[in-house]
Amino acid sequence: MGIRFAIVFAAAVLACTTAQAASVHVELNTVETADNRCRITFVIENKANEALDSLKLDLAVFNPQRIVQRRLATELGPVRGSKTVVKTFALDGACGEIGSILVNDVSCAPDTANACLDGLTLSSRMKDVRLYK
Repeated sequence: MGIRFAIVFAAAVLACTTAQAASVHVELNTVETADNRCRITFVIENKANEALDSLKLDLAVFNPQRIVQRRLATELGPVRGSKTVVKTFALDGACGEIGSILVNDVSCAPDTANACLDGLTLSSRMKDVRLYK
């Protein structure tokens, strides 16, 4: 019975770790110029059952020549469990000056050690703008 329990426990831990490892997906959906500013839209999918009260991304925006143009922090939460939301924010300047966006760091609540950064997956629908960590 002890071996069977150990196998079941190990499988449960692996399942929890795997579920947590890819719990939040952030997609850079659009960048568009509006009112002399660049409007950036993200689609955030919380794949976990638990809600995120806060999801803050520390971003570094690079120009096409890979030079850091600005750093900023943006709040993408709250996001209910098993829910997808859309968040938009604006940056000063033209969208054509954005070559890539680095997710430099992540903080979220509730947080367990590095679960926010480790559980974050990224993608970009913009072929000329890379989103990465």
